[in-house]
Amino acid sequence: MKFIAGKVEKIFLHSSCMFQRFFLSATLLSLFACDDDEPKAIVHVDPIPGQIVVYNSCGIFGVAAETRDVLRANGFDVLSAQTDPQWSNYEETIVAIRNPHWAGYNKLKAILDTKNFIVLQDTLSGNVSATVFLGKDYKKVLKIKRGNL
Repeated sequence: MKFIAGKVEKIFLHSSCMFQRFFLSATLLSLFACDDDEPKAIVHVDPIPGQIVVYNSCGIFGVAAETRDVLRANGFDVLSAQTDPQWSNYEETIVAIRNPHWAGYNKLKAILDTKNFIVLQDTLSGNVSATVFLGKDYKKVLKIKRGNL
């Protein structure tokens, strides 16, 4: 337990984003609060700079939250996951990237199986590096079965 705690402290100190520190703290509490005698493995995922916004643009409940969880598990900082304010009913997922040289661009392309990546010349989005608009093809895009993350 002492060895794991030392590793955890090292990971915690290297987390630069307040959200990541909170998320890591909550994860650690859940790991050490269980009654199992078996040690739990701690997987270190390098955080990716920049932030992502995820919109449910297909109308299927819970899709944005599932995608948020997958992206966070892969090191992305997801700023929000919500229903598309324009309530577009997209057939296909679209990913809008603000900078083609963004450090997370290739990893995001590897995680989201879609050909619909577009690069925007957008200076109004602040710190958001990418916006994901989930379409009805979300199962194929995430390569998961709904509910089996």
